[in-house]
Amino acid sequence: MSKQAISLTDNSTGFSPRQLWNRTGLRGKLLLSLLPTVLIIILVVGAASYKVSKNYIRIALGRTVTMQTLALVHEIELFMENCATDLRYFASGMDTNESIVRQFRNRITAGGIQYYELAFIPVTNGKPQIIINRNGKVTALDDAAIARIQPNPMLELEKISALKPGEVQPSYIREITYPLNGDQTSNALTNEKLIRFYTRISGSNGSPDGIMILSVKAEQLRDILTLYDSSGSPLWGFQRSRELRFSYFTDPQGWILFQSIPKEDGSKELTSFLARQGYRGTLGKAEHEIAFRPSELHADYWERINKIKAREKGLEFLFHESDQQSSIIPTLAYAPVCFKSSPDAAPEVYGGIIYTDRSVLPKVAGYDFMSILLIVSGIAVAATVLVVLFFGRALTRPIREFAAAMSGQTSLDQLKEVDLPYKDHDVQVLQTAFNRIIRHVNSQYTQIQAKDEELVAINSQERADLAKEAKALANLEVTVIPEIIGYGSQVEKLKNEILKAAGVDVDVLIFGETGTGKQLVAEAVHNNSARREMPFISINCGALDENLLLDALFGHVKGAFSDAKTDRKGAFIEAHGGTLFLDEIQSASLKVQQSLLRAIASRRIKPLGSDLETPFDIRIIVATNADLPTLIKEKQFREDLYYRLKVLMIKTPALREHPESIPLLSLYYMKQAENLTGKEEMSLSRGAITKLTGYQWPGNVRELVNSITRAVVMANAKVIQAAEIRLEGETDSNLENNPPVFEDQDENLQHYPEELDNDEAASSEEQASPLNERQIKAWKAIRNMDSITRTEYQKIVGSRLPSRTAIYDLQVLVKAGKLRKTGRGPSTRYIVES
Repeated sequence: MSKQAISLTDNSTGFSPRQLWNRTGLRGKLLLSLLPTVLIIILVVGAASYKVSKNYIRIALGRTVTMQTLALVHEIELFMENCATDLRYFASGMDTNESIVRQFRNRITAGGIQYYELAFIPVTNGKPQIIINRNGKVTALDDAAIARIQPNPMLELEKISALKPGEVQPSYIREITYPLNGDQTSNALTNEKLIRFYTRISGSNGSPDGIMILSVKAEQLRDILTLYDSSGSPLWGFQRSRELRFSYFTDPQGWILFQSIPKEDGSKELTSFLARQGYRGTLGKAEHEIAFRPSELHADYWERINKIKAREKGLEFLFHESDQQSSIIPTLAYAPVCFKSSPDAAPEVYGGIIYTDRSVLPKVAGYDFMSILLIVSGIAVAATVLVVLFFGRALTRPIREFAAAMSGQTSLDQLKEVDLPYKDHDVQVLQTAFNRIIRHVNSQYTQIQAKDEELVAINSQERADLAKEAKALANLEVTVIPEIIGYGSQVEKLKNEILKAAGVDVDVLIFGETGTGKQLVAEAVHNNSARREMPFISINCGALDENLLLDALFGHVKGAFSDAKTDRKGAFIEAHGGTLFLDEIQSASLKVQQSLLRAIASRRIKPLGSDLETPFDIRIIVATNADLPTLIKEKQFREDLYYRLKVLMIKTPALREHPESIPLLSLYYMKQAENLTGKEEMSLSRGAITKLTGYQWPGNVRELVNSITRAVVMANAKVIQAAEIRLEGETDSNLENNPPVFEDQDENLQHYPEELDNDEAASSEEQASPLNERQIKAWKAIRNMDSITRTEYQKIVGSRLPSRTAIYDLQVLVKAGKLRKTGRGPSTRYIVES
């Protein structure tokens, strides 16, 4: 079948373009001819249209940026002209002996430009007058305050020689230090960045000859730039996108003095960080630390400065150094800012405005154009396809239906012959050939499927390779924790937690589902701890009622009640120096819980009928398969006892959480079942292992023990088959009377249901078993003794024998008549029969 499949593939692939054209149907040829032609025409027309539209968009954007720049220049020139006019007005007041303080206050009160300073510095006679406007409050500085101004105002007289009467000259940004309160009562100073306007005062009417200064904050010029970049601009006519747009002011020497900022920023500080991006140069100069002057390497920048000095304006589209990775082409416009020193004087270049607009309009327009082009292309393609379908549908219908019938054959076990109603010669030839292949494939598939099923059945009945598991069992007694058998991260995690708990002498709470080996974990903690040589006492709280449990735990003194013939120590005293294990702690009544809480907290107990408290030294390990936090909410378990017990918590995982351990466990319990049934050399088939590992085991290891034991009993051969393993929900007429279930065997893993009381640790079938080698060796030592306990038996055997195995061995010796059991619970002893 595989050779035929390869042949079919070779006949349908590897065509040259000419062969592909010859083998393409009518509709395919029409589509191959028309679609490329239509798409090429659309792309050529679209590219030409986009190039033209992009050019006109750039022209429109350039005009907008130029208009914005010229509007900024006009606004700043008008602002400076108003400053010059007001300074001439203040200077004319000197001729009329009008108080310049009153003039300045009236001008500020009237509105308009909020000047920061008006000063008159006389050349010879008279005192300097300096008036400061702070937030609308006009204050004349006294001599002491004037003396604290830095730099000294008297130095401004150096400029008088360069001023002609009636002429006004502006400065660039200067940083001036003023006393904060305008007097000498405070040492606080404030630094202001100002632009000063100077004019000369010629003495007349007794007024001294000197220089008058009118100052504005540099931020006011910056705010003009910011205003025109915001939605409050006088030129704001439509909503613009949020791309970066900014303008900055330069002086004729190329220093960038300040830039606009986003209006919502609200910052009062001058900045230049946006303007200097992509440039290398000098940052900071005297009296203006944020000024920036690009180096001579940036020829494009200095070309703009030279044009500004020549009173030329310009527009550029460029890639800035910082925009090399961006698809946005910055648009840059620049224009000079001119100032007339007097109404009749010619304008002189004071500085320049450079405006940068990183508009995404060309980019968005390109995207929209591409979207429209794609839509048009899609419509054209769809129209072409519809036309081709309209003419080619009728001609290609038989072939399409035949292809659909073949495409529906997706599974080898469902191949069917094709029978179409068309009688065309080509269709009949294809149909006959295809049906011949279908019949052959179906025949081959049936034979292969039968052989596969036969191989699977034979393979599943073969003996499973459990050499790895057998080696692990052989080395079991030399492992760190022989009580725990299994593989995987869950088992390793449990062993680590046991060793950690054994290394410290604190109480432990063990929790897990029924059948997950909580008592084995408790014994492992005890056997690996410093208390290993001392008693391990186990009490099943669920097996005793309230009074019996209290008596078993705390004991009584002789005469405490009518049947109290002798003293009874109780589990707390019996376990002194060792470990007390309380299983099914959730079954204890609230009264018992209260007594346990008091004993655990004080480490003292008072036996029933005694007036004296007896101290004890034990580690307490409790186990539960219930959700204690839920029981606490339902008022069935004391919360304070819960927090007393959960010093350390160990979770015993369910068997389904580590299925990799199932083969090892199955082999272990199969060997135990061999001893109980007298069978030898039993093994599991591959199918049996697959069945065991695929089951969820709601009863955990106890359910696994039952299934393995039942299978060993019912097996007819040395190899246990999958059919001989009965799981929950399965029925078998041959096994209506189930054999006894050995639930009390040595649970040598952490997965066991709620452990049985120690008194009932072996069934009648186990007791009837002959002595094995371990029991014979132990009996040689026991027969010379008067009595023995389970703990003493474990010490005789050694190798950390699990407690359940010890109980099982002792029950076998009792059944054999060699021992006699007396007492219950922790008081159980085995008397040697003479």
